[in-house]
Amino acid sequence: MAACCVLRLNNSFLLRTTSSAAIGRRMMSSSTSSANNPAGPTLLQRIQALDKSSLAPSYTALVLFHPSPSSQYAVVGHVQNSLMKSTLINCKNDQGEPIFVLEEKRSNQLGTVKDILRLNVDVQYERSNTNDDDAYEPAELFQRRTESFAQVTKKVISRQHSDIYPVYPFVERMDPLYDDNVILAHVNRSTAPYLGIDSVGVHLNCYARQNNVIQGVWLAKRASTKSHHPNYWDTTVAGGQPHNLSLYDNIVKESHEEAGVPSEWLRNDASNKAFSDHTHDPLTITTAKEDGSCMKRSFYYSFDLQVPDEWQPTPVDGEVQEFKLYSIEELDRELRFGQSLRPAMRAVLLDFMIRHGLFKEVEGEDYF
Repeated sequence: MAACCVLRLNNSFLLRTTSSAAIGRRMMSSSTSSANNPAGPTLLQRIQALDKSSLAPSYTALVLFHPSPSSQYAVVGHVQNSLMKSTLINCKNDQGEPIFVLEEKRSNQLGTVKDILRLNVDVQYERSNTNDDDAYEPAELFQRRTESFAQVTKKVISRQHSDIYPVYPFVERMDPLYDDNVILAHVNRSTAPYLGIDSVGVHLNCYARQNNVIQGVWLAKRASTKSHHPNYWDTTVAGGQPHNLSLYDNIVKESHEEAGVPSEWLRNDASNKAFSDHTHDPLTITTAKEDGSCMKRSFYYSFDLQVPDEWQPTPVDGEVQEFKLYSIEELDRELRFGQSLRPAMRAVLLDFMIRHGLFKEVEGEDYF
């Protein structure tokens, strides 16, 4: 049987296996649980539970002015209705002007009528240039939007992050990094989730191999001071993707800062067989907090590194409490039954296991 799959989310879970004929088949819910945990959810159900796209009706699209051959506007995020009505609509900049404008009952290309949330600077810019097709100045509008988002961070969000995220238009394809020329604004990392801006993360899986068999994977326990999921376990290295670094440059930086991985081990050329780059095929999941806030598309880009048996990762920057080498058996049990992993890491680590042929089906569980 072909090595079974993990998931892709683009309105639904899709099947990815080593058999190309199976790509695109929908994963169906399992009606049984593993004999080791008869009362609990199956692995498939645990992965499906990561998908929070069912929250969409309680969100309003955040739309920016972005003239293109197909439309005048681009959706860049989604804002929870309760947050929009209680806070964002009333948020004003230093000049006392509203930062956001709610436009009710706008029709989209499909003829569907929806409320949309817009930046006031976009509305003003569009009105002042209604009759001049050549007046669109992306750089000028980029700066105004970035300033508006900075005002939101200043007035609404209690803390600022050192990272700045790019704001891209939503597109049909799953990868938001498709074209650097269409970055419409910058936003503080702390603010981005509340606006439903795409979240991009990079991950390094460090694994140990003996006699050509993978024996274990190093996991990192998040610091107790982390604002999200403190004390949960992550991939060896996990970091957000700032606007000013490539995916590769970011994983090199994060690997050194979080785990003391020598940069030469991550040399990205054909002669370095220990390192592999899988960023051409990111996982995509619609995530949200447990209270239903901060729904967004989350993109997970992975790299794998075989490390020497005697090497151990070392916490450097305080983001990690400790590291532990999980055996494949321990990791399998954790994925199926445990509560120690940061929830989204179940998908990222299951993807790793499938990629290396380590995932084994359990009798009584359905995967297709």
